[in-house]
Amino acid sequence: MQLLPLSLCLLTLTGSTFSDGNGPEIITVTEGSDVILPCKINKDISLERFEWKKDGKKDVYLHESSPLLVDDGQFSGRVSHSDHELRNGDASITISDTKVSDSGDYTCDFPNLHQTFTVRLVVGKAAKVSIQNPEQTEDGFLLKCLVSDVSPGFKLNISWFDSSGNKLIEQKSDTESEKLHILQTTVKKSDTYRCVATMEELSHQVHSEVHVHIPGSDIPVVVWVILAVMAPIIVAWAVFIYKWKKMS
Repeated sequence: MQLLPLSLCLLTLTGSTFSDGNGPEIITVTEGSDVILPCKINKDISLERFEWKKDGKKDVYLHESSPLLVDDGQFSGRVSHSDHELRNGDASITISDTKVSDSGDYTCDFPNLHQTFTVRLVVGKAAKVSIQNPEQTEDGFLLKCLVSDVSPGFKLNISWFDSSGNKLIEQKSDTESEKLHILQTTVKKSDTYRCVATMEELSHQVHSEVHVHIPGSDIPVVVWVILAVMAPIIVAWAVFIYKWKKMS
C-alpha cells in the first residue's frame, strides 16, 4: 500500500447572523475572525455619548464627543469604530481576532437618547481534521478520520467521500463537549479519499485527504471486459491445439 502525503484544506466563510424573533440579534463566528457588532439609529450621533458593554458590566468601547477606547485586558487593541459613520447614526464596533471568551451579550447604549440595542456574539472553535494511516483488514482498508478542537454546543457533520464526490458514510452529532470525534469506513479500491468536517452554524468547513493504493484494484473496467471476452477464446484455442497435437 502506498500513501501520498496528507493534504489539509481550510475554508472559513463569513459568520452567520440571525434572530429568533424574541431575543437579541445573534452573530456566530469562528475563533480568530473579525466581527462587526451592529448598532445604528436614524440620527447624527457625532456629539452623542454611547457606550458598549459586555454582559451588562464589562466596558468595551466609549464615545463622548470623541472616541475613548476602553483599555480593558480582554479587548485591548482589538476594538475599533469608524468615526466617519457617526453622521449616519452608525455606532457599530469591530472586534478583531475574536476569542471564545468574547462570547456574550453586548449592549450599545445611548444614555441621553434613552435607547439601548443588544446583540449576542457566539464564538466557536474551528474544527481540525486528521487521518490515521489506513489499516489493512480482511474486508479491505480501514480509513479513520479524527476531528478535534470542536467547541461544545454546535452541530458537527463528518463525511467520507471518494475522488468522484460520492459520499461513503456520514455522521451528524451535537458537540456536547470538546471530545475527539471519529468516523471510519472500509474501502476496497485504490482512490483518493477525503474526510470533510462541516460546522454550518459557523459557516466553517475543513477537510483532509489520503490516497490509498490497493494492488490489483485499480485495473480499468475495460481491461476486465476484454479479459472476460478473450478468456473463452483462449481456452477454446488451447483445447484445439491440444487435440491437434494428439491426433498428429
